[in-house]
Amino acid sequence: MDHTQRHQPPHGPVVAGVDGRHHDRCVVAAAADHATRLGTGLRIVQVLDVGGEPLIPATLPTVALRRTGERRDRLARARTRLRDRLAGLLGPAGPGADVRTAVGDPATVLLTYAREASLLVLGTRSGPPRTPFLLGTVSQDVAVHAACPVLLVPWHEDGDGRR
Repeated sequence: MDHTQRHQPPHGPVVAGVDGRHHDRCVVAAAADHATRLGTGLRIVQVLDVGGEPLIPATLPTVALRRTGERRDRLARARTRLRDRLAGLLGPAGPGADVRTAVGDPATVLLTYAREASLLVLGTRSGPPRTPFLLGTVSQDVAVHAACPVLLVPWHEDGDGRR
């Protein structure tokens, strides 16, 4: 085994995890800025949490097909809403951004994207924390377990993350 090789960080995109809230503007802006600085792509990911409900329910086939169709429609609507919201936020970077919508546990999905990312950018909790060191469960799980550097953009009472 050759121990002289150094671990090279991935040269993948900067990934911005968004959740459909007002604070996404700051998360996307920070991610776009870092993608430009690193000379890499920008990937924006929104994860829809199904709250523990199985993706394909083990029920009667007609019910399973209906629910699968409903989920597919919900995902398509979420993807359209996300693209519409991001169009104004990204400006000239918009067409080059890779926008994805996924279904599952947000931390698990974001950790999967982090495997090939140069940087993962997330917002902290969506409301004012009781202490400035308190993170939400998703940002904490991702920050602890991500395979790439993580940038946490703090939420502030003005809702836009600016200091």
